[in-house]
Amino acid sequence: MRTLSSSRKHNAPMELNAASGVPSRSSARHRRTLIVTTVAVAAALVTGSATPSVAAVTGPVGLLPDSARPQVNAMPVPGPLEVGFTFSPAESGALSAVRFYQNASNSGVVSASVWSAAGVLLARAPVDPVAAVGWRTVPIELDLDADVSYTVSVLDNNGRIPAIENFFAEAKTTNGIVTPAKAGVYKASAGFPTIGQASSGLIDIAFTPEPDLESGPESPVEPTEPEPTEPAPTPTPTPVEPTPPAPDPAGPVSTVDPDGSHWPENTPRVGEARVVQVKPTWAAISAAINAEAKTADDVVVCVSPGTITGGNGAGSSSKGVIQDVGNADRASRILVTPCDGVGSVKTAGDKGVAFVGIRGVSIVGIDFGATSVMLRNVEAFGFGYTTVRTLLITANGVQGVRDTDVVEVVAGTEAAEGAGYDRMEVKSAGGYDIDGLTLSGLYAAPHYKARGSSAHTDTIQFVTTSGDGTITDVVIEDSAVFQSTNQGIIAGNNSGGESRNTLVVGGKTGQLRYPVYEGGQPVIGANSLHGTWSGLAMETTSVAGSVSPYYSFSAVEASESTKGDRGFSKLEPMTLDDLDEIAPVPTAERLAAIWG
Repeated sequence: MRTLSSSRKHNAPMELNAASGVPSRSSARHRRTLIVTTVAVAAALVTGSATPSVAAVTGPVGLLPDSARPQVNAMPVPGPLEVGFTFSPAESGALSAVRFYQNASNSGVVSASVWSAAGVLLARAPVDPVAAVGWRTVPIELDLDADVSYTVSVLDNNGRIPAIENFFAEAKTTNGIVTPAKAGVYKASAGFPTIGQASSGLIDIAFTPEPDLESGPESPVEPTEPEPTEPAPTPTPTPVEPTPPAPDPAGPVSTVDPDGSHWPENTPRVGEARVVQVKPTWAAISAAINAEAKTADDVVVCVSPGTITGGNGAGSSSKGVIQDVGNADRASRILVTPCDGVGSVKTAGDKGVAFVGIRGVSIVGIDFGATSVMLRNVEAFGFGYTTVRTLLITANGVQGVRDTDVVEVVAGTEAAEGAGYDRMEVKSAGGYDIDGLTLSGLYAAPHYKARGSSAHTDTIQFVTTSGDGTITDVVIEDSAVFQSTNQGIIAGNNSGGESRNTLVVGGKTGQLRYPVYEGGQPVIGANSLHGTWSGLAMETTSVAGSVSPYYSFSAVEASESTKGDRGFSKLEPMTLDDLDEIAPVPTAERLAAIWG
């Protein structure tokens, strides 16, 4: 019911001579080295204007205005050069782009990157070096944590970088972006730039800090009335106008989580189809699917009780335990399920399990326990009635991911401590699309990272890692998602889709159930819906936290948010009792009662 490069050696840094645009005498011998680096607020600093406070910022900010221009148009240093700057945001928020000044019609800039303090590549986007002279914006979406160091850079294969002299001579804070002295960095080849420099290449960021929407000033203390010294006269009654009834609330979200009512689309139920019984092995299941792909009637591949061993991991390139079988054009999907009910077939091992290129199949009721699962390039596919440690859905080949249902999946009931990865990830790569993904009856607990970690931890991340693949028509219904250290749900330029009868919980509200562990990175912002999503329809959905300004809605009906704007009614503060009533924890006992 879908309505989801060659290298070169570097020498000592050379200083820039802004007047001549060539290396100064003291460093002219180092002709194969450049000093440059990134980000620039030039105009604001040159004019001595005050830096606006974070609270005054209403949109993406950076260090340099559009009017900024290089003092040195292009340093005459040929060869690859990675140039950028190091910074840390004063408040958590969202990076939406890396910006740089195109100083020639073919600048030589071929990529923009974001790195952790340890040099781990967090995000990269390709750049066409041919463009008009002027500022360019390269979209890169990434959640950034307060007081954590990051580096942004661009790779210029020609090495002829523009520069502003002494821009990073001192440590400073601009628009809530903290840069140390010699924040400019470069490397005389492609890769993580680490050589510090006071000068800056004209490289910048677009960053939006996110305040904690759930916190505010304390209520003023009511003045104490003085004790009367004499009996007060009885006041004359004053007629009181009747108080009009309060408007109906947005209609609270009904109970969400797994409840046994969801089922993959176009999939027969047990007892309504021909049965083929197999042993509890991936090879036997795969063979049965391959044989039944040529039939036309409703069929169930019934797996005998037992434990299925094997698994090659759940990464984006892992080989599938079942791979390249099935038929997406079949009149109904082949149901693969345990003969003796949900959970009577389990998996063993901790490597993770991948299902790759499966078409016209629904795998329901096998207990994956603490195993990670990956669904890659599946079509007309269903998966559910199970618990998983993490879930990865990837489109990186063949038809991508199409018409896929994830039903009644519990992605953790406890917060993971010290995690350095997302709880769930929906990923497009290499130009392949995700079109039509439904998450029904999902429960997803947080991933909390260690204090000071530069890891990125979301509960559900939608992301396009390479190419121009799209993520369209995602539906999330009857589901509960609790914010991880960074975000609850972060969209990656999603388009279309719906959210129905769903609860997304962030910040302090989520910590009522899942407090951050001792030693964990504090969760400050209530970042519930983040990233960019266009044309999303919201129906009977409650968002305890912030909604990204880069979400656009085709409709908002009977839905609530903490801020209560953009068509949402205002969500009153939720208590732990509220959470327990709306989204009860799907314990093993509860799931046994629901699933049988």
